[in-house]
Amino acid sequence: MLTLFVIITLLVSALVGVVVIPRIIIISKKKKLFDEISERKLHHGNIPRLGGVAFLPAFIFSVALIMGVRYFGGWEISAWSLETDVFQEGMFLLAGLTMVFFTGLADDLTGLTYKSKFVVQILVSLLLVYGGCGIGNLGGLFGIHAVPTSVGTILTVLVCVLLMNAYNLIDGIDGLCSGLSLLTLGALGIWFTWNNLYVYGIMVAGIVGVVSVFFFYNVSSKRMKIFMGDTGSLTLGYLIAFFGLKFYNMNVETAMFNTPAAPAVFLGMVFIPVFDTIRVFFVRIKAGLSPFYPDKRHIHHKMLRLGLNHFQSSMTIIFMQACFVVLNVLLKDININILFFLDLILGFIMIYGIDFLGKRNKKLL
Repeated sequence: MLTLFVIITLLVSALVGVVVIPRIIIISKKKKLFDEISERKLHHGNIPRLGGVAFLPAFIFSVALIMGVRYFGGWEISAWSLETDVFQEGMFLLAGLTMVFFTGLADDLTGLTYKSKFVVQILVSLLLVYGGCGIGNLGGLFGIHAVPTSVGTILTVLVCVLLMNAYNLIDGIDGLCSGLSLLTLGALGIWFTWNNLYVYGIMVAGIVGVVSVFFFYNVSSKRMKIFMGDTGSLTLGYLIAFFGLKFYNMNVETAMFNTPAAPAVFLGMVFIPVFDTIRVFFVRIKAGLSPFYPDKRHIHHKMLRLGLNHFQSSMTIIFMQACFVVLNVLLKDININILFFLDLILGFIMIYGIDFLGKRNKKLL
């Protein structure tokens, strides 16, 4: 019965997206709120960039409505359930999401320095720690298990900041950020629902619905095309960090679930955005540049140089990410360090393979 609440939440969120996103497009066009065109941009023409404005309202409305109906109907949370901490987590999560929303909106409308966004990212990451989502155990990664609170706080902040930047920076071509987010959120949502953690399943559904509608307008629509902007990508990165940390901690801190290599499995779920961001940062630093220097070194740029269009590039990258998800789920019972290094090795093979094909394609031309 409770699985039905997850499905209804997804539908309500999607309905909000269907109602709100077209109106955002119309208002953006009337007010000329378009994504700026530059050498680094990969699109042509005036396209609104405020699609992400719909994400937070749709998430809050759908989750609040369905959870209200759940309580009104008497389907309360069991006292023994791990879901009993959701109120404290939810309050800090909403506080953080509000800060992320307005930071992204300000950046989309007027522009912010990466330093300003970085400060906000640290603050909202700390809110997740206070909400009880901090890392306290590495689950055997590098032979380490329990870690001091201070170390766990630093690691939590690093993970959250990395994920927000990873999904922000991967948002370079049509459908890529939203498609990768739907894949990761879908995997996490299925896991929560399968393990009877319906509150988190409902919360995941609350963002998946509206992002699915956005994906359609971003990829399939020409006259009503829209980008998510920093408002959307930062929101998605933050929510993925929250749900990912819940998945991580529920597996590492309790004996109720059977995912021994949970930290590596979660890395597999977000591997391409995270690996690509870290790789690009190191390449830029090695070249004597700022890690935030705008260039065309990301994986989607490499795909475009192969001669693929935006849609083909996005679908190829999403397919590769899906392979990482499936691989990590299938190998969840092996040693965590073996799985971790297997992901890294496959990541380097993936990048070098794309580079090789790019050079070959250039020679043929």
